[in-house]
Parts: sequence; structure tokens; C-alpha cells
Amino acid sequence: MQTLEAVVADTELLLQLEEAVRTAGRHMTGIRVEEREIEQKEGRANFVTHYDRENQVYLRERFAELTPYATFVGEEDDAHEGRLPEGFVWIVDPIDGTTNFLYDLRLSCVSAGLLYDGQPVAGFVYNPYTDEMYRAAAGQGAMRNGRMIHVRDLPLEKGLACYGCAAYNSEHIETMFRCVSEMFSRALGIRTLGTGAWALCSVAGGGFVAYTEYGLKPWDYAASVVILKEAGCLITQMDGSPVSFVQPSDIVAGTPMAHAQVMEIFRGITR
Repeated sequence: MQTLEAVVADTELLLQLEEAVRTAGRHMTGIRVEEREIEQKEGRANFVTHYDRENQVYLRERFAELTPYATFVGEEDDAHEGRLPEGFVWIVDPIDGTTNFLYDLRLSCVSAGLLYDGQPVAGFVYNPYTDEMYRAAAGQGAMRNGRMIHVRDLPLEKGLACYGCAAYNSEHIETMFRCVSEMFSRALGIRTLGTGAWALCSVAGGGFVAYTEYGLKPWDYAASVVILKEAGCLITQMDGSPVSFVQPSDIVAGTPMAHAQVMEIFRGITR
């Protein structure tokens, strides 16, 4: 059984894992999805394609070769809620931003997070359309395409804010839009991307100062949590508690200053 210290310090292993995620991402490019290749999952406008499943199978097999001591949990397993196994566990989204992928918006990514005893210790998020890879390991820093990154601690007033919402998860949409309105009044602008994993990494990379979304699933942020932390960002649930890796979380992520501001906005709206 590998130790946590050995895994996060193994540069060669991290590069091999990165290349596996890149390979899965490259599989997405050049594909024009047809209607017959789309399946409806539970909820409105919640889709999956056989490309999601192919990517997941590939990553399961490749990760088993590279990290045979780790359990694998993928979005398409329907086995994501409950108690995580002890030791190393992969939580993977083979295509985050499937609806973007369906409509050829060219803004989707592959997300793979490695946990140890329930805590994120390594993460890889790859956008094949821009050939951008975010990678981090606990205590080793965060990188974008091999270059170390660390955010400036900017408030909402000095950056762009981002939010997520999905048709299949609209329970809190009115509250979210009230928050978005308040963020818009403070920030330099508001964006939404259609992929939580990439939006979170864009906070780590400095593109956004904050990101928030209700009901984000663990595979959407399992990889991004360690990337954000290593880049100097904060990520919590809206009540300030840690994110969960066994059930959805209501996410607030950002620079320390912007994170505090968005938390204040939610407290004012929901009290």
C-alpha cells in the first residue's frame, strides 16, 4: 500500500496521471454528437453520452494501472453517495459540461480528483479545447500547464465573479439569482460557464475572484478543491462548513476577500 507522502511527491506518477487525463480530453475534440448518442438522466436537461462512458472506462482502466491501490468512483457509476472507502479514492467526471459538449460550445473538461481518507490530495482538470491543464498535489502547489500559480487576494470590486445553475437543479434558483444580482452590483462583471470544474479552476487561475453554485456534485469539485487550496483560494459550503465528497454541496469559492464577501451576501439574503 502506497503512503500519502510517497504519492504526492512522486513527480513521475503525477505526470503519468496528467497524461491519462489529457488523453481522455483529446477524445472529446473533433466529435459532433448526434441525437442517437444522447441519453436523458434524472432531471430536466440532464444528459449523458456514450463518450462520457467511454472516457470513464478509459480512466478507470488507466488509473487502475497507475494507482492499483485506489478505488474508483465515476459520475456515471450511480454509486456516488454514501460512505467513501478508506485510503485512496478517485472521484472522476469524464466530461464536465456535457450540455456544452452536446451543443459544440467547446467549453468542457475532464476532472479527476484523488482523495485519501476522505481528503483531497491531488487533482487534474483538463480543457482539451484550449489545451489547458490544471494540476495540484497537497503541499506541492498548483500549476497550470506546468507553471506554478497563486492568486492575488482581490475583492469582488476588482474582478469578475462566476456562478453556476442547471435546469435539473433549480430548487434554489431564485435565491441564486438574488445573489448574482448582488455580486453583479459589486464585481466588474458576471459570467457563467456551464462547467463547475472549469469555473472553479478559473478562480484558482485568477480569471474569476469568486464562484458559487447550489447543489454541485462531488465529481464536479473533487479535483478542484486541492487546486484551489494550493493556489491560495478558499472553498466551503454556503454555511461555512467543508464541502462533502459523498453528497452535493452548496459551493462558495474564491480569493479570501471575495469568498468572505459572497458568504456575507448569502447570509443577508437567506437570514
